[in-house]
Amino acid sequence: MKTRHLVSLVTGVLIFSVLVPICLSIWLAHRQAEDKFADALDNYASRVLVRTDRVVDQAKEALDHLQAFEGVPCSPLQLREMRRVAFSWRYVQEVIYIDNLRPLCSSLEQTSHASPFPPPMRITEDGYSAWLTTQNDLGFNRYMTVLGKGHYLVMIDPASLVDVIPFGEIAIDAALVGSATHRIFASSSKLDSHIRDMVQERGVKSVQYNGSMYVMKSVPELGFTVVAWATLKPLAETWHRQLLFWLPFGMLISLLAALFVLRILRRIQSPRNRLLDAINSRDFVVHYQPIVALCSGKIVGAEALTRWPQPDGSCLSPDIFVPLAEQTGLISQLTQLVIEKVFEDMGPLAATLSGSAYLHQPRACRFNLRHPAASAESAPE
Repeated sequence: MKTRHLVSLVTGVLIFSVLVPICLSIWLAHRQAEDKFADALDNYASRVLVRTDRVVDQAKEALDHLQAFEGVPCSPLQLREMRRVAFSWRYVQEVIYIDNLRPLCSSLEQTSHASPFPPPMRITEDGYSAWLTTQNDLGFNRYMTVLGKGHYLVMIDPASLVDVIPFGEIAIDAALVGSATHRIFASSSKLDSHIRDMVQERGVKSVQYNGSMYVMKSVPELGFTVVAWATLKPLAETWHRQLLFWLPFGMLISLLAALFVLRILRRIQSPRNRLLDAINSRDFVVHYQPIVALCSGKIVGAEALTRWPQPDGSCLSPDIFVPLAEQTGLISQLTQLVIEKVFEDMGPLAATLSGSAYLHQPRACRFNLRHPAASAESAPE
């Protein structure tokens, strides 16, 4: 490879080595900030899931406890027991006693006049029925989560399922969306309808939409998906902090790489390497000056004058590059190249001429060629 090609290559590597670490540090800063942001949402969604499991487990415990009561339905003793359960289990808002899905009494009313419950929306694997309904003894138009077993139902405020305080400075909201119905039965804030429709798409775990990042955690055994989201505005601040951390490392690596490549570039552009490249590329040009015998006026030989063409169009004379060749140990290769070019230029004439080559001076080569017809004449000393 020629020196100019190496210079171009090394220059490209220099630019690459300077830009890549800086660009990489910027990318790492953004990736680190985004990963931390996504991890915060994922951790929050996991905590919401833990909270939901805790609330559901407590509701199941309350139902299991009520199954052990063997008194008369809706008697003062049973009403007292239902009120005690509603008071003792913190997430249970109301306990209802039903017969064929028709409420008979509750922890709030001795006699219930509410309409019958519809068939359960879902039955869990362990036999518990689940509803999301506005039906209650007080007539409030508010959705409540209902879990039932046997003749008992417990009503739970859906807000308690997602009542989780986020860690850190990011304000995070969460919602529970039914996987089959896409109905939102618990939410700390309004969920975008587009994200709600995306719940049915399997494999979607996180998405950025309308200036917010959403993380989804599906819970197939419970039939719902936990969706946690937060605005992306805090991400820019986090990215700036990460950039201040990673950018100095990128600049330091760029500086070290640039110094290393510049050192290689200086070595490639050294006079010896340039001369060796010119010899290997056969860039030297040979001009011929005739030698005339003064006694006869005939041409008895020729002096080979070597020049080294430069990229700018100028030529270096032997008094410049011959000393360099002697100092760098390239004089033998240079002499061999000049001899080869002379015989190449002579062509077929070189086969019929007898010649002897010798260096006339350290900076030039002289070749005395004698034709057979002029063998009686001798070349001047």
